[in-house]
Amino acid sequence: MEIAEQKKLESNIWKFYIFQICSNLFFFLPIIVLFWQDNGLSMTEIMLLESIYAAAIVLLEIPTGYFADIFGRKISLIYSGIFLFASCIGYGIGFSFYHFLIAGILWAFGTSLISGSDSAFVYDSLKELKRENSYKKVWGHSMFLSLIAIAFASIIGGFIGEINFRWTFFAMLPFLVLLIPLAASMHEPKRHKLIFKKGYMWELLRILKYSLMENKKLRWLMLYSGIVFSFFMVALWLYQPYFSLSGLEIIHFGFVFASFQIVSAIASKYAYKIERKLGQKYSLIMLIVLLGSSYLLMSSFVYLFSFCFAFLRQFVGGFYSVVINDYINKLTTSDIRATILSAESMLGHLMYAIMAPFVGWIVDVYSLLQAFTVLGITVLIIGTVFLLTLHRNKVI
Repeated sequence: MEIAEQKKLESNIWKFYIFQICSNLFFFLPIIVLFWQDNGLSMTEIMLLESIYAAAIVLLEIPTGYFADIFGRKISLIYSGIFLFASCIGYGIGFSFYHFLIAGILWAFGTSLISGSDSAFVYDSLKELKRENSYKKVWGHSMFLSLIAIAFASIIGGFIGEINFRWTFFAMLPFLVLLIPLAASMHEPKRHKLIFKKGYMWELLRILKYSLMENKKLRWLMLYSGIVFSFFMVALWLYQPYFSLSGLEIIHFGFVFASFQIVSAIASKYAYKIERKLGQKYSLIMLIVLLGSSYLLMSSFVYLFSFCFAFLRQFVGGFYSVVINDYINKLTTSDIRATILSAESMLGHLMYAIMAPFVGWIVDVYSLLQAFTVLGITVLIIGTVFLLTLHRNKVI
């Protein structure tokens, strides 16, 4: 390999680190629900926006993966920057449900174009440098930088949101526009790792049939994973109204969201050690118990620091994906493992998309606290049924 070629490939890594940081500076994260409410949206409409976004992610995952495989990961990352930039402008100047719907779909295009392209780009660059063994280290560091960026942006976003909600979107624009020339300056490596192979859609349908109809253990584990994911995700859009209800000032929202990221990151880092002590049975039981307890505690005790009860849920967020993915890996073979995990992710997003509008409706018709109570009781009942089914099928 020529020295010039090697330097270009090596530069891909540090440029990708910068790309990860800039694309995860979500200054709007601590206040976006309050922003939507300030523009007249009900919780039903807010949750419907998130439902449509989740469905769009599912629908776009395969087409954008094919796009990256055909036209290159560099082009995919360039277009992701364009879509994210356009989306942020849309949010910043939007005033109605349909404005935010368009902005959300643009955001879904942007994130879908990054998903898969990012990991494949890093792997292929390292493969060309004959350093593919360091992929886990490099990718792990990029994930670490992403979480740090989100935590930092959450804190800053709280201060900006205290002044003006819209400014949190405009503050992100310089970083998003930087993604375009940054991605354009990257060097396209030879493709070694396909995101989606030809005929992947039929393969996915075949494996969905196998995992959801033929393999009982895998079916119930994937459905259980979807339940945990959907009940975990739906809380994100209830946090901000709850903080306001508990008397927390907007300027402090960012610090709380940053602390949530830290809890999830620690849970993810030490998940293997915790699981080793608890075992598969009690690890799976713990997920539902913590989710249900978190909701019920937040509905029963409302005071300035009651956001601490959400740490239980954030622990689940960091712990469950590591553990359940490991259990799924053990029930599958290497030739279909990646597709099974992709199917699990799609299933979870679909369940969340169905569930979200109903939760928003409960908040609007009854109250936020009653929604927390319903969620807590529901997840405990449904979770118990699934755990008994997992036990009956000898998964636990």
